[in-house]
Amino acid sequence: MWPAVTFTATAIALISTIVIHFQDQTSDPVAKFASQNLKKYDDDLIQLAKIASISSLPEHNADILKAAEWLVPRLKAAELEDVRILQTKGQPAVYGQWLHAAGAPTVLIYGHYDVQPVDPLELWTSPPFNPTVTRTGKGQGYFRGRGVSDDKGGLLQPVQAVEAYLKTKKALPVNVKFLLEGQEEIGSPNLAELLAEHKELLAADMALSADGGQISETQAGVVLGLRGGVAFEVEAQTVGQDLHSGLKGGSVQNPIHALAQFVADLHAPNGSVAVDGFYDLLDVVCVEQRVNARRWLRPTLEVVGIYGGFSGVGIKTIVPSKATAKISCRLVPDQDPDHVMSALKRHVDTHAPAQTRLTFTPLPFRAHPYIMPRDTVANRAAAKVLGGLFGTVKFYRDGGSIPALALFKEHLNLFMTCFSFGLPDDNIHSPNERFRVSMYDKGREAWIRMLQEIANQAASA
Repeated sequence: MWPAVTFTATAIALISTIVIHFQDQTSDPVAKFASQNLKKYDDDLIQLAKIASISSLPEHNADILKAAEWLVPRLKAAELEDVRILQTKGQPAVYGQWLHAAGAPTVLIYGHYDVQPVDPLELWTSPPFNPTVTRTGKGQGYFRGRGVSDDKGGLLQPVQAVEAYLKTKKALPVNVKFLLEGQEEIGSPNLAELLAEHKELLAADMALSADGGQISETQAGVVLGLRGGVAFEVEAQTVGQDLHSGLKGGSVQNPIHALAQFVADLHAPNGSVAVDGFYDLLDVVCVEQRVNARRWLRPTLEVVGIYGGFSGVGIKTIVPSKATAKISCRLVPDQDPDHVMSALKRHVDTHAPAQTRLTFTPLPFRAHPYIMPRDTVANRAAAKVLGGLFGTVKFYRDGGSIPALALFKEHLNLFMTCFSFGLPDDNIHSPNERFRVSMYDKGREAWIRMLQEIANQAASA
């Protein structure tokens, strides 16, 4: 069953809209510099997106390092200082700073340069790591390639905004630090340790995420919460080796049949997760029957991959010995990833179909749910800037997961405001990923305004 349904003042405030007018800045030298360097900024994204920095596949570890090493001179070219690679037990992070705005707040800017795998490759209309860009009309067109939206285009925008300030005014309105991660797409497994190790280096007054997105090309949003997540793999084995389906079929359990039965039973007929303990820590959840509420506010369990037997061209008549499913769960506030994983393992251990051995293996993706107050300096600044560029801005909760948000709060005591410009139809995590040229340019302009508006908000606080 679903947990109790109720509405609170907090829930009502989560989806609210404000309209703001922003002054014209076309004469500003910083914005002018940025508008004069569009070809250079396009090339930035093309060059970075050429690097196959897939964090989940060990064969791309060299590409991960290549992407980190590409970012180091790019941050230096933007006149950031103390630029360096921060090693972890896995993929490294890249750091840079500029700290000469006396009396102004320090803003820690987060992004990630790792990307998702590209399978199935045959569905791409162009090679995923041979990115392209077409600019037509007034800032129209698309970048196409893996990572152009999530998150290479996003992380480049604040770098370019900082560069525009430092190349024109030789100063920033605020102090900035950058932390660009190489493990976000696998759940940031080493980020907590990195934050603890470099706590003093990363100390700041507020944090902004260049990862995330906007609601649409005409509707901006400030995210007040994201779901957390966990993932696991379950393997079903019924026999010691593949068997001839004519000789053994029907007399032995087929692991694909058994696994299909198991994953189908993970949900009740009403769509709720049928795992004892999955909802244990939830007291009251603000949910509605609308699609967006289901997407943003409810926990979920999704089968994200399933395989077994022969998958090549043609037919191979066997009863396979094994089948495997990969499963991810999105979690909402009050759900604890460790508690949920324990419930999932217990379910696997006690619900094996007949003549089947199930094996539970945790996967590294793990994120705590995140929720933040609406009234922060960064949120107020984001609302004003986005309202000026889009016309309206909503405060809302989204269904995705960015592990860094909760980890920054836990280890650095910083709430993180998402300030990013991908769109829902960018095909992130899918074939044919794309990023609108208009959003790439608008996002850069937004970051230029955001740095100044944070200084203004802090001064008036």
